[in-house]
Amino acid sequence: MNFYKIMSILMLCVFFTCCEKNSKTDSLKMDFDIVVRENDSIHVFYSNNSSVEFNEKQSYWINVKGSKKNQTISFTFPDTIQPKQIRIDLGRNKKQPEIILNEIAFFYKNEKITAKGEEVYFLFRVDESNTVIDKLVGSLKRKEPDQETGPSLYPKGDKLYKKLSQLYTEK
Repeated sequence: MNFYKIMSILMLCVFFTCCEKNSKTDSLKMDFDIVVRENDSIHVFYSNNSSVEFNEKQSYWINVKGSKKNQTISFTFPDTIQPKQIRIDLGRNKKQPEIILNEIAFFYKNEKITAKGEEVYFLFRVDESNTVIDKLVGSLKRKEPDQETGPSLYPKGDKLYKKLSQLYTEK
């Protein structure tokens, strides 16, 4: 191939790569730095306003492959959705001993919100009816070993709502 053909192909690759990245910039991405030992799932609910009334229609499931090591689990909302409140249900597998949640990060355009360790619990509150927490190590587990639902995190008042609203308006 001659030089011009090679350059044309490279320019097309760069063009399509840049377009692909730009199409994703209007989507909210969530990363969980987490330890989930057994195969399981995370159920993410959202609302488009300040409401904390969550329903199945406004939710997504994320499958998680079990590992004894930290892993980053990522989820990107469709660009037509800008969640303002988020609920996180961690696990359906009754054999899950505990889940260690180290960090949650939200990305939108070029902006980022990160909550590490105990900071997670400034944005989220634990559903004490089904969750036992050790904030020092980030351990979340079922209150009763045979209960169907795993640990759950709900928005803590309007703190998450304010942070996400601010994230969407940053330039």
